[in-house]
Amino acid sequence: SDKKPRGRTPDQTCSMPDTKYNRLNADEDVEVVEMKENINFAHEEDDSPPWYSRITWENSQVSLVFLAFVTLRAIDRVLYKRVLDRMLNYQLMVTNFVWPIGVQIMTFAVACGWIYHHRRKGDTRYDMSFFSPTSTIASAKGAYSQFRLSFFSFFDQLNAAITTFPTPFLSQTMIGLLSNMGLVFTVFFSYLYLGTRYKQVHYIGCLLIVISGFVALTVELQTNDPPIGRYKDTNGEYHTSSFLWTLIYIVGTIPVGMGNAYKQKCLKSVDLEIMYASFWSGNWQILWGFLMYPVNWVPLPDPAPKNVPSETGDYIRRTFVCFMGTAPDPNNANDQACEARGGSAFIWFLAYLAFNVSFNVLFLWLSKRMSSTWAAVATVLCLDITSLLSMSKALQGDEAQMVTVEQYFGLVIAGVAMWVYNLDSEVYADGRDVAGHNLNGENDENTEADKNVLMLPPPSAAVGGQGSRAWAIPVKNRVIRSGSV
Repeated sequence: SDKKPRGRTPDQTCSMPDTKYNRLNADEDVEVVEMKENINFAHEEDDSPPWYSRITWENSQVSLVFLAFVTLRAIDRVLYKRVLDRMLNYQLMVTNFVWPIGVQIMTFAVACGWIYHHRRKGDTRYDMSFFSPTSTIASAKGAYSQFRLSFFSFFDQLNAAITTFPTPFLSQTMIGLLSNMGLVFTVFFSYLYLGTRYKQVHYIGCLLIVISGFVALTVELQTNDPPIGRYKDTNGEYHTSSFLWTLIYIVGTIPVGMGNAYKQKCLKSVDLEIMYASFWSGNWQILWGFLMYPVNWVPLPDPAPKNVPSETGDYIRRTFVCFMGTAPDPNNANDQACEARGGSAFIWFLAYLAFNVSFNVLFLWLSKRMSSTWAAVATVLCLDITSLLSMSKALQGDEAQMVTVEQYFGLVIAGVAMWVYNLDSEVYADGRDVAGHNLNGENDENTEADKNVLMLPPPSAAVGGQGSRAWAIPVKNRVIRSGSV
């Protein structure tokens, strides 16, 4: 009776689980311990360099060029409007004669610096033969067709010739919002001409840009107070322009889309040298400016001046008098803008040239490395900043005008549109990504890095959903990728 019963006590029976379950639990404990050790090891002994030390020109060049492009483009637009506001009676003369010649002189100076830069790096292929129309350095395949380069600038000149007329009669904010239509036409022509295929986020982004224009005009559309088309002249006085100026400006953005698509094909198809393309397309643009001068004789809405062919010689003379800051006809109200406070059109044109040439070269770089549509989307942000800079008296003088609340909302929506557009990459009809140097997908450099620049992962990426862009977290010598967490 004093003997204890054999077997396990109730306490022992409860405290000893099934052997199979005990083995599984032990394995899990080992995994947990190993994970903790790995995490502690990664935190305590990870000697990988900090993130900022891994930033190089190769993996950050698109971002840096983008930021420079946005800044230069925004200032360029503000200065250009200030020039045209002073040349109220002579806008087309500036666009078709003064502008192409002035820009080409500046482009030649920049091209000389480009040659010097390459020669210092040891590339002796860059010499004065760079300026030859048959230069073999023009592309990866040698000399490039001058006929094709002539159309490189044809669309730019056509856009300038059309949009020059309404520019003095529209506010800077309105010009920025209307210029966003260039993106819509770029998408349209790149779809037809290049075979680019877009996804829902791209169409939504373009739609948001159009909506942003209507949002900015909400008060005007509902109450007509202030009237649609109100703008400030060089003396700080308000005027109301005809709605036809708005329509003319929108028509002028159509060549922007055509030109952007054409440039992308030229740049990517043969790895075209960007500075060479800028120089020779600029030479051809001078010719296009002369050929498009007769547009100046088309009757336009008031208060635009009426010009006739018989007065062309005197018109040219008066243009240069006004350009230097003197009113050719003191009794003409529009000519008085030539003597506006803050400096002559010539002074502001010199400042404008430096920004214009720089941003045009960077636009070609972005079109070649990414796509013309991507660069056009980047232009949306440029125009947003332009609207904000237009409030500056230092840049706009008496033409400076405050941005209204609804215009702020329009600008914000345009910025969101750019964000949405970059949620996914563009592809060609055969499925190849557009980003990269070569249209045929051969010998592309940094293509993967380029495609991910400024592109945010879609919402599904957080859970590794279908179509998500992969993101990676380095932990010591291992990588955890989305979809595997």
